[in-house]
Amino acid sequence: MSSKNILAGLLALILACTPVLARSGGGGGGGGDGMGMNSGGGQRSGLSSRATKAVVTTLTRGFDRCGELPQVYKFDCFRHTYKLAAQKLDGNQAYAEAREALVLVEETLTRSVKQNLDPGQPVKRKGLNLYRPVKPAAVPQIKRQAESAMKQAETILLRSPANKQVHYARIAEAVNSNKVLLRSALLPGAMIRLAWQILKAAVPA
Repeated sequence: MSSKNILAGLLALILACTPVLARSGGGGGGGGDGMGMNSGGGQRSGLSSRATKAVVTTLTRGFDRCGELPQVYKFDCFRHTYKLAAQKLDGNQAYAEAREALVLVEETLTRSVKQNLDPGQPVKRKGLNLYRPVKPAAVPQIKRQAESAMKQAETILLRSPANKQVHYARIAEAVNSNKVLLRSALLPGAMIRLAWQILKAAVPA
């Protein structure tokens, strides 16, 4: 066979394989770190340790920072934390259920804070963010509503499909840690600080 015929045959083989490679996303797997790119801004899509860690870190560090605020400002800070965590998963369909769970908590806190704002106190700045105060008398009710939403979020996460359980379980663990910290929100100041320190040590970075 002439070299010309060999080249033509190779070209035909490459062209035949190209649609298959395109449909398979270059051979990406079902749950690893290299799932390809989404159609958004070039962010990675699919399940990945990086994406999961970003959510877990946002939840744990966010609640840690919120714990330093006076009680009536904590809930708007918690709301902001869950909003940021959900945004980490925008456009990534592999985390659709996880994003749903985080948005559930965010929306619950948004409603609770909005319905119980305290116009008699100023907003408080922490870093680049401003947090709104709620009425002190409404704190126990808001705490119950937030805790209930976190339980629902955990249920959504822990009932995830089998191929997502490793990643979703890590996010559920972070939500559970948030829930434990939330329960300590009405403790006296010294006990709150002790609870923060114990839970910070228990939650992996």
